[in-house]
Amino acid sequence: MEDIEEERRRLVIEIYKNELQIRKRQKLLDTLTEIYLEALKKKFKETEDDLKYLNFTRAETIGEIVKPLSKDRFIVKGDDGARYIVNCCSKVDKSKLISGTRVAQERKSLTIMRILPPMVNPLVYNMVYQHSDDVSYSDLGGLSKQIKDLRDYIELPLTKPELFERVGVKPPKGVLLYGPPGTGKTLLAKAIANNTNSTFLAVVSSALLRKYLGDSSLLVREMFKYARDHQPCIIFMDEIDAIGRRRSSEGEGKNNVCNRVLIELLSQLDGFNELDKVKVIMATNRPDVLDSALIRPGRIDKKIEIPLPNQDSRMRILKIHASGITKHGEIDYEKVVKLSEGFNGADMRNICTEAGMFALRAERDYVVPNDFIKAVTKLVEAKKLESSSQYSVDF
Repeated sequence: MEDIEEERRRLVIEIYKNELQIRKRQKLLDTLTEIYLEALKKKFKETEDDLKYLNFTRAETIGEIVKPLSKDRFIVKGDDGARYIVNCCSKVDKSKLISGTRVAQERKSLTIMRILPPMVNPLVYNMVYQHSDDVSYSDLGGLSKQIKDLRDYIELPLTKPELFERVGVKPPKGVLLYGPPGTGKTLLAKAIANNTNSTFLAVVSSALLRKYLGDSSLLVREMFKYARDHQPCIIFMDEIDAIGRRRSSEGEGKNNVCNRVLIELLSQLDGFNELDKVKVIMATNRPDVLDSALIRPGRIDKKIEIPLPNQDSRMRILKIHASGITKHGEIDYEKVVKLSEGFNGADMRNICTEAGMFALRAERDYVVPNDFIKAVTKLVEAKKLESSSQYSVDF
């Protein structure tokens, strides 16, 4: 009797243990089922987004992010000015969806499908310098002091901004290169463009003057916006006197347009929007006509004069340009330099060009020392004739 009771208890305990195990397995199965269903829902959503993304061939609707509401929902302003609360495709990097971002949306649901690049005037893209010319600082003869100043005020704030933070001063915003024509201002800008890893915008200032009212100021704003979006960036504005002349209240037309462009330029250089890692280089051969508000400290922090080269500088420039010429015989550089008193850097390069032309006329594939003497003599006579002429001619 006792054996039967003991066996019954054993069976009851075993049945209880089996029930517990079955309940645990059922609970585990329910949990796994929920996880699997969630995974299926997520996979279905991703597949649905993939199908929408693949079928989305063009921007049916273009909008602009006003502000994010949550992880997946955003307020978007359409082309018509209306605002919508929309979802976002899983393929889009949501961390980049900040205020002002342009987006492409699906036509029916207005779901954000892609991030679009900012709308920039095509003229601004044409300003981007592609670093095609292989110009280095060694190609600039006689400008060692100017190169040092330019690197300290433009290159150093971009490459080592922590030095300025350590001292506690604000980095300079820009420099002005001024001096006679042909002294190497533009070449100096090309050299710093090729020796930095910054975006470089090369701007001819007269190209900022547009036909219709407001277009010129808008182009200046878009130029600086592009520079801020592509930091570090250097903006080189050649012939700045085309838009930077002293403001006048007389007359309309061109003077009025120039005044508007200048005011916009002043606002961009020292307004509410900080330039950060955007530096400006301006060049002119007429610094006396520039507006005082443009060249004051805080906008242009350094004025660098690029003077006519002295005798030693002319010697360096001549040797740089003559280094690639095929020559026979010993060239008397000192005699050539002495004859070239008052020449600028462009004139020294022209001496080498004229010497090569003398060699071509003589049907030679090399230049002899006398070609350089004849070339500099010819250019000296041309300068005398130009200065004594009653007509003012720009070559």
